[in-house]
Amino acid sequence: MPDLPAQPDGAPTIHTVEFRGRGGEYFRIWIVNIALSVLTLGIYTAWAKVRTQRYFYGNTYLAGHSFEYHASAWRILIGRAIALTLFLGYSLSVVFVPLTFGIWFLILGAALPWLANTSTRFGARNTSWRNVRFNFNATYFETFIAYVVWSVAALAFFPLIPYARRVHDYFYINHHRFGGRGFETAFAARRIYFIYLFGFILIVVLLLAVIAIAGAAVEIATHVHNVFGRFSIPLGPENFSLIVLVLFGIGTAFVASFVTTLVTNLSVSNATLEGGFKLSSKASGLRVAWIVVTNALLTLATLGLFYPFGRVRLARYRMRKYALIASGNLDDFTSEALEAQSAIGQEIAGFFDLGFGL
Repeated sequence: MPDLPAQPDGAPTIHTVEFRGRGGEYFRIWIVNIALSVLTLGIYTAWAKVRTQRYFYGNTYLAGHSFEYHASAWRILIGRAIALTLFLGYSLSVVFVPLTFGIWFLILGAALPWLANTSTRFGARNTSWRNVRFNFNATYFETFIAYVVWSVAALAFFPLIPYARRVHDYFYINHHRFGGRGFETAFAARRIYFIYLFGFILIVVLLLAVIAIAGAAVEIATHVHNVFGRFSIPLGPENFSLIVLVLFGIGTAFVASFVTTLVTNLSVSNATLEGGFKLSSKASGLRVAWIVVTNALLTLATLGLFYPFGRVRLARYRMRKYALIASGNLDDFTSEALEAQSAIGQEIAGFFDLGFGL
């Protein structure tokens, strides 16, 4: 989608984001990635991730320029080897010496902030737009508070879940930088609580609706059987329970996507980039939830073959709902950001930055 028409003098310019990828193109990349990953017993997955990320970043355009992904597959492979070693060490130790569970709990709890911090910084530093790199500069302690302390608190006391999500979004956005310029988001806690409360009400209504529909179906079938005598219900009580669970599961996934989209809109639309820039996200919660749920159902129905088409379908919709609102000249800003990046170039390739994500 092209940028919006030129604004009057002095008015901000809205630069929309556009994803130009196609399902058929990504399908060819995806199927080759799967074949080579199977043949190499999983080793190729690191290179598969780089190919996938380069395809999606390279087809995502802002103001006529695409994003770029520069990560080394070898660093991703090393990161995954470390994560796999930790997982195998934990699994084998717990099986043969169950008393080591407590020790591993402490080790993994201490390692989680480092893994999350390093992986996020790796992704940011290997992403660029117009040759200007992103960066992520959180400390271990800040990551520990955001991801460990607040996650444990939310699990122990459910009403804290919306607040913990706000802490996570603050941490993720406010520690990202672009060419030395920082991002920042801030919004009232009551706004995210309202979204979660609305989602909770939807879940309760959904549960009651599914139970009512299932009960009505049983009642109707029983009545028909009593009237005509020969009609019998082809499903037992256990089958009705399964149907209720499946329908409730699909409905819950729909509501979860709806809530997540609204929260993302809230966090992104309140974010600014130092230098007079504002971010915007206006995705429809209903539209995203519909795409996510139908993508999942079509992927199941096609034994996975629809997955690449579904991923492109979601990216095309989601990206065109993001925008950068610029109060200043974008060319001047990127030139200054590039100069600032050159001055701190030694920070771009941190030796200990590794990719752990799938």
